[in-house]
Amino acid sequence: MAHTPDALIVGGGVIGLGVALRLRQQGVAVTVLSRDFAEAASHMAAGMLAPGAEAIPPGDYETLCRRSLSLYGDWSQKLEALTGQPIGYWPSGILAPQYAPPANPNSQAGTWLDAATVHHYQPGLSDAIAGAWWYDNEGQVDNRALAQTLRLAAQEAGVELKEGVTVQGFQRQGNQVQQVYTTAGPFRADQYVLATGAWANDLLPIPIAPVKGQMAAVQVPPGHEHPQPLRRVLYGPGIYIVPRQNGRIVIGATAEQVGFTPGNTPVGLTHLFAEASRLYPVLKNFPVQECWWGFRPGTPDEAPILGPGPADNLTLATGHYRNGILLMPITAELIANHILGHSDPLLAAFSWERFHQSPCLPAISRQPMQLLDRPAPSESLTTAPLTIAGRTFRSRLMTGSGKYSDLTVMNQAIAASGCEIVTVAVRRVQTNAPGHEGLAEALDWQKLWMLPNTAGCKTAEEAVRVARLGREMAKLLGQEDNNFVKLEVIPDSKYLLPDPIDTLKAAEQLVKEGFAVLPYINADPLLAKRLEEAGCATVMPLGSPIGSGQGIRNQANIQIIVENASIPVVVDAGIGSPSEAAQAMELGADALLVNTAIAQATDPVAMGRAMGLATEAGRLAYSAGRIPVKSYASASSPLTGTITA
Repeated sequence: MAHTPDALIVGGGVIGLGVALRLRQQGVAVTVLSRDFAEAASHMAAGMLAPGAEAIPPGDYETLCRRSLSLYGDWSQKLEALTGQPIGYWPSGILAPQYAPPANPNSQAGTWLDAATVHHYQPGLSDAIAGAWWYDNEGQVDNRALAQTLRLAAQEAGVELKEGVTVQGFQRQGNQVQQVYTTAGPFRADQYVLATGAWANDLLPIPIAPVKGQMAAVQVPPGHEHPQPLRRVLYGPGIYIVPRQNGRIVIGATAEQVGFTPGNTPVGLTHLFAEASRLYPVLKNFPVQECWWGFRPGTPDEAPILGPGPADNLTLATGHYRNGILLMPITAELIANHILGHSDPLLAAFSWERFHQSPCLPAISRQPMQLLDRPAPSESLTTAPLTIAGRTFRSRLMTGSGKYSDLTVMNQAIAASGCEIVTVAVRRVQTNAPGHEGLAEALDWQKLWMLPNTAGCKTAEEAVRVARLGREMAKLLGQEDNNFVKLEVIPDSKYLLPDPIDTLKAAEQLVKEGFAVLPYINADPLLAKRLEEAGCATVMPLGSPIGSGQGIRNQANIQIIVENASIPVVVDAGIGSPSEAAQAMELGADALLVNTAIAQATDPVAMGRAMGLATEAGRLAYSAGRIPVKSYASASSPLTGTITA
């Protein structure tokens, strides 16, 4: 640049302050406009520095995170030297406990520790823990201390901070921002940086939405034998627990798509405390110190938006979602260098224009987060919609909600599958069984149709009672007209085979009570016909035992059921791979229900998408009609017949 630019930064969180400080250290005159310093996402974070523990896949985003992590030690020393204030940087290592061992202990960058070893690393963990991944070069920083110290360092360096100023819009002329309009009047500068986090979409049409997070903290009580018994950050399934050296223990975090709705909720806090106590029972009797919430800036692929904006003198530094604290040092370096004319090639991967060039694939994450948009079926080749009890669905794949490692993965896998019907175990949700705490509230029932199921019921009488509870549960969650129930009566605990007699008995009663009954049965053509005659909305024959992954073991019987049914036939249970899903649909099944094969895949999100595609492909193949099987060869390019020019 021909001259040292003046920079105006919109946003006073750690990202805006980090950029401001770095620019000021290079001799740039900087002004920061902040609506409310206390509302920044940096105040609601836990301060984890955890690219490995979050299982960020290899690629540009992982590179960005690891480069930033490598800068933290230097940034910590310099900030503390500038201000005399500590920021709580603590490279303590991170444990990621798991309730089930991994299929491949070498599948991640961390070191797998078995159950016996992990208790040496951190005493007091739940006995249910099967082991943990260990990330020795990761840790934490006290996010609140960091925000305060950055603010002080920026002020002492000569950055002008204007608090209580709301930016209302950018005035552009051609490819240049001329000024910003604010509640305190117009402001001008040579260069502008947008770093408003969750509020960025108010000023520019970029895909950033607020993701509300609720958090809590407990305090080690006076007189406890250890001032801080938790010595490692715990990044467990659906929960993280972060110790501070002063005895405070931070617990987080929910991820809710509720706009800017403020406040803690009983459901959110119950989930946090239940999961934290389950993972680390030591803290269940510690006094609650604080509960709070905040709004993180989410993007469709969960990666930030960095670099040149839609005007030549506008730079974007936003959309960091839950990794704003981790990414502060690298964002400050990259954005400052870009403004000074030394742009890093890595910025290209995080351009705002990536959302206008190709569809974004959902990122893989282990933290609770937003439900992503569902992919639509292929537009060029579509089949008739699925209709059950008068209700129409585009997707012919139903999925379950159990066996996932956490609610985040569940949400993403369901979204990737494109399904519209999700079955929920009424009894397990009602009793908050492990893995089902907060499950009903975790899904967006404005987009999904709930299929309550009677899992766990051994008799017809039990199943009828639970079905009634399921209908009320659906009403409470906003589906007033939902009378669907997946009927399961399973007295057999070893093979989980349904009881045909009590299934028919329960179905007859539920039909009388106005339910749309979807009974789970063995592939018994006679029972299927009896259930149809009783008024059931579908029949759901199993392909093989639940969760076995054996595929379709009773093909002939399913074909007979399909040929004789005048209601939808849904193949349920046993499917382990997309090829088996396609096979079931090619038999003429109207739909599939797949849970374990998706939830317990190595990559549930990718498997959800694969199952959705396989279901559609199988239905299209069935509709198209396959060629007959012959016992002799038939040339693909015959020497006789019709040839068209």
